[in-house]
Amino acid sequence: MRLSWRSTPHTSNTAATQQPQAEAAAQPAHGRLKRVLWFVALWCAGVAGAMLLALPFRLLMQAAMH
Repeated sequence: MRLSWRSTPHTSNTAATQQPQAEAAAQPAHGRLKRVLWFVALWCAGVAGAMLLALPFRLLMQAAMH
């Protein structure tokens, strides 16, 4: 059973339901680009954070080898 925020599939207020759909259709590329840029930025921040976390251990290992 699938739950929905609408109680019935047919609504009497069509102007209120069509306006958000029209706005969403007007700017789909902008929203998708924004999500992709956020994903790339957070991925780069995660990689940089992992490298900074591993750096002291790498330096300790190099110091121990010499």
